Amino acid sequence: MKKSLIIILIILLLALSSCNFNTPDSFTGEMNDTKFTHYRQSDGCFSQFIETYKGTYYLANSFVYFSSDGISEYIKLCSRPDCKHNNADCNAYVNSNSIAYYNGYIYYVSIYQGSYWLFRMNMDGTDHINVKELASINERFTGFFEHGYLYFYKGLIGMQGNTDKFIYKTAVYDNGDAEVIADTSDIGEICMFYPQNEYLYFYVYTDEMMYSIYRYSTAKFKWEDPINIKSGPGNVFINTDKVFWYVNGEGFYEYAYETKIIEHVADSIDSGLYGVSYNDEYIYTFQYFETKYSAVSPMLYIFDRQYNLVDSVLIDIKMEDYFSSLYVTELEDIVLISTSILKRPPDYYLVKSEFGSGDITLRKNSN
Repeated sequence: MKKSLIIILIILLLALSSCNFNTPDSFTGEMNDTKFTHYRQSDGCFSQFIETYKGTYYLANSFVYFSSDGISEYIKLCSRPDCKHNNADCNAYVNSNSIAYYNGYIYYVSIYQGSYWLFRMNMDGTDHINVKELASINERFTGFFEHGYLYFYKGLIGMQGNTDKFIYKTAVYDNGDAEVIADTSDIGEICMFYPQNEYLYFYVYTDEMMYSIYRYSTAKFKWEDPINIKSGPGNVFINTDKVFWYVNGEGFYEYAYETKIIEHVADSIDSGLYGVSYNDEYIYTFQYFETKYSAVSPMLYIFDRQYNLVDSVLIDIKMEDYFSSLYVTELEDIVLISTSILKRPPDYYLVKSEFGSGDITLRKNSN
């Protein structure tokens, strides 16, 4: 009997160790490295993925999942032995559509007592704390995190009838009030915005089937003249100096803020429908299914930043969400792929060391 009890205890300890969310002993870097805290504009998902010094986190169906390296099994962020991990009582449940990391905590916005509130939790999913109230349900809410701050406005992206035209900024690490940092009354109906270092970028849909991108300096409190492009936010990348975008059927474009000149810099891939992600070393162009029951699997093309084709790979797997991106994000050595970005964490990946070999393997994540 005693021997059996010991075996049971060992099994329980092994089970608990598999849900270990503790800090790796080897980490000696900066907890608030900007690669952990910046707004991830290149991701195929919007604010669902975060990279931290502990590992990676992914938000799907209101639950937060954890993977130690992005390709190991993603497990729901809850270690409670009595939890079935399928309802709002689970530590991994956040009832939100975005998550962010800052200074050893995970942050999210959720509805609480008739209002939108900023919440904080530990990186192992414990101790969910309501930090501050942001907006009422009637006012509505849209916001994005970067470097320990939340930028938001009281309305919904792309919806008519948003009466509050101000952009607010609030620190996530205290319960202080939000401050108004921009008035968007003169730029039209916002369909998307996000922070990127000292700037805010706004996408406004125009009458000519184009988007106007406005840039606002949060340091100088100053607007810049907009640029007009034929591409939506999903195919655009912006840094301090340039705007990069892809137009299906036309190709790649660049705009320099200094010269205010738009250049067509490379031709389109083919006649298919593609999403594009710009990263430091590579540009990924990933094909969308044209119909739900398409018999042709989508392609993913890899270009260098000078628009030279490096390699390509057929994503020959069953995609559950044919209408959404298959590309999730790029990490240091891998590219993450998902068969259903909204419903589950990444389940496939590519190894970047194979790029250029002509023989890229699409790998299944560990389970």
